[in-house]
Amino acid sequence: MNTLIFLVIAFGALTITVKTSLEFRNAICISTDRSYVYFDTCILKAVNRSYKYFTMRAKFPQKKAVNNISMSFALLRKANGYKPFLYNFTIDACKYMKKRANPVVRYFHSWFEKYSTINRTCPYGPQDEVVEKLPISFVNHVATQVLPLPTGEYAFHTDWYFYGIKVAIVKVFFQIY
Repeated sequence: MNTLIFLVIAFGALTITVKTSLEFRNAICISTDRSYVYFDTCILKAVNRSYKYFTMRAKFPQKKAVNNISMSFALLRKANGYKPFLYNFTIDACKYMKKRANPVVRYFHSWFEKYSTINRTCPYGPQDEVVEKLPISFVNHVATQVLPLPTGEYAFHTDWYFYGIKVAIVKVFFQIY
């Protein structure tokens, strides 16, 4: 009898799985130099309880393409204010888009690549660059199943530089619980 109880408890302990979930909290898109880029749309939309998405549309008022783009990226975790968590670096975005050699950037780029026009090599502009209806369910799968992040509140913070000039800031806040 004791052996049976032990086997049931041991088997039960092996089959327990913890299911985490991701939820968008806020999105902020700031243009610091409107002569290069501005945001026509930057929204999180809840269609119903189960379908939520993120849409961002960046417009380039100059009619010439940009060939020198850098991005400062930080994954921040809330702990008495948002503090850097795991990643905080700057990359040459044009070089990355040619070779896609950075595995960390490639992982975070995969969060929105299928729903975006930000998936080709430089030059960028004068056409709009869009992240269109990025569903939370897709990001949830990548962030909790492919390479799980621990539970907590996070901010995905990027600063964008054209020719060394800071032109935009994009912040997406989310929670994994």
